Amino acid sequence: MKRIKITALAALAVFAAFAALAGSASATTILKVTDPLGEVAPGTTITATSTNLVTTSTAGKLECENNVLPSTLSNNNSAKIKGLSSEEKSFGNFLGLEGACKTSLGIPAVIYTKQFPWTEEYKASGTKGSVTVKGTKKVAFLTEFLYPELGKENQCMLEASKIASTFTAGTAGHPAALVFTTTNQTFKLNKKATEYKVVNPETKKTEIEKRTAAICPETGSLSGEWTVNDANGAVSTE
Repeated sequence: MKRIKITALAALAVFAAFAALAGSASATTILKVTDPLGEVAPGTTITATSTNLVTTSTAGKLECENNVLPSTLSNNNSAKIKGLSSEEKSFGNFLGLEGACKTSLGIPAVIYTKQFPWTEEYKASGTKGSVTVKGTKKVAFLTEFLYPELGKENQCMLEASKIASTFTAGTAGHPAALVFTTTNQTFKLNKKATEYKVVNPETKKTEIEKRTAAICPETGSLSGEWTVNDANGAVSTE
């Protein structure tokens, strides 16, 4: 009787192990990035663009008419597709000023993106896809307000450990356009990042010059939608 019980327990253990393996296997989706000419080769530049990214905070909203994030694919046809970016551009034409983004305060702002290179990782479980963007240390956006009344204290540095977005993945033979959505990604103000060492021309001594504006919010939430293309047209996953 004891031997039967032990054998039964062993069988249950083996069954549980197989069930766990099957569950983990089903959770892994092999993604393939394609364009109108077929599978996209590693080394190809794909570009995510957005026209509706908005950062919302207690200080109001910051909107740029255009956001462009090019990245070079490191691999394809894998459970995790990775890319590398050396730049991101956020720009507009607010009040007729080239490159200036709009704020709800009515003050034009120029955005400088920091902490490159950035990495992108695309993965999916079934049709539920996710994109994670990370910077060298953080993903950082430096906002400089074009408002003389602020003097030198006219900057905000907002940072996040990552930008997390979602997309609907296609399936084999049924590609879906790669469009990913960022929803309320939190960024935090880093005042230290806008402190600069300068030499006082009178004393010849190095001093710390603080550039953080009084209107900077402590946090901001980024939301918007990105579409992805390459030189051949729209990029899809399947």
